[in-house]
This record gives sequence, C-alpha cells and structure tokens, in this order.
Amino acid sequence: MKANVRYALVFMGTTIGGVYLHEIGHAVAGWVQGIAVVPTPAKEYILQSQVSWNQDIWISLGGPVGTTLAVVGATLYFLRERRPEAEAVLLGALLLPCLYTIRFLLVGRGHDVLEWQGAQTALALAPAGHAIDVFFLCLWLAGIILWGSRLRFPLRYSLLKFAGLAIVGAILLVVLQVGNNRLLDRHFPETKVLNTPSGLDPR
Repeated sequence: MKANVRYALVFMGTTIGGVYLHEIGHAVAGWVQGIAVVPTPAKEYILQSQVSWNQDIWISLGGPVGTTLAVVGATLYFLRERRPEAEAVLLGALLLPCLYTIRFLLVGRGHDVLEWQGAQTALALAPAGHAIDVFFLCLWLAGIILWGSRLRFPLRYSLLKFAGLAIVGAILLVVLQVGNNRLLDRHFPETKVLNTPSGLDPR
C-alpha cells in the first residue's frame, strides 16, 4: 500500500512539475527578450499591457521547449533507474503530451488560444499547420513504447494503471488551472498581443 501511495505521489508531483516547467519555458523566452514574465504553476503572466506578435511567438515557443525538456529528463532518469518511482516520473512527464494529443484528436489543436501557431511561426513553420501537434503525438508514443518495453507487470494491468493515473492527473491539472487563474488573474495585467496575423484559429 505504501509503495502504491508513493508511486501515485511521485506521478502527481512530476505532472505538476512538468506543467510548471512549461510555464518557466514561456518565462525564460520572455526574459531573454527583456520582457518581465512571472511563471506560476499553471500559467505565465506577462507584466506588460502589450507585446508585439514577433515577441509573443518566442514566448509561445518556450512552453513546448519546457515540456520537451521535462520529457527528455524523465526519460533519461527512467533509463538510468530501475525503481518503480522512475516509471512514475516518466508517466507523469508524459501526461501533458498525452493531453495535448487527446485535445488535438478531439478539437483539432493541442493547445488553446494561439500558442501552437505562435510557436510554429517562431520555427519558420506554417502557423496554421499541425507540426507541434504531430511532434507531441510522436513524443508521447515514443515514451509509451519505451515504457512498454520495460513493463514489470502484465500489459493489461499496466495499461489500466496508466489510464487511471491519466484520469486522476487530468483532473488534477484542471483543478490546478482553475485554482491558479482564480487566485492570480486579478493580480496581473491582461496583455494584448499587437499585430497578430489574421486568419489564425484560437480553438
């Protein structure tokens, strides 16, 4: 019982840490440009009333970079350690790419507003395309295949375990997002992005 509780806590801690690293990625991209950005557990706040689209695209790209680094770090830890906690770390880091993939398949875009479109613009890719959606789909599948190659329990049990953890993790992230926004939105200015190209889909 203790081992299961520890496993779940490591999974949830890694999930929250992965989201925060995503927000730190946004913030670092802003800091490099001399823009004050505050990363919070579920959202980054730009301390300016407005930024240009050419500045915002790099802030947008910082989030996916942060998520990718979280997955890479968790993968290296998983490959190095044979303990159950290493598996929990990998699955926790993979939850965000998993949710991006599910949203992409259901809605047509892995992230709301214009974050992916901005990030793709920074990478000189078509802003209306799905390069980042496909990237996170492949990243998630690669992580799951790696996890599956080292299963310690039968596949059916492990898949049910992952599905249960993913549901709990998704609920945790929704609660974190809603709580974060209700507590902090009123303390920070709403930032307007200037010169946003027309025709982008904010779904």
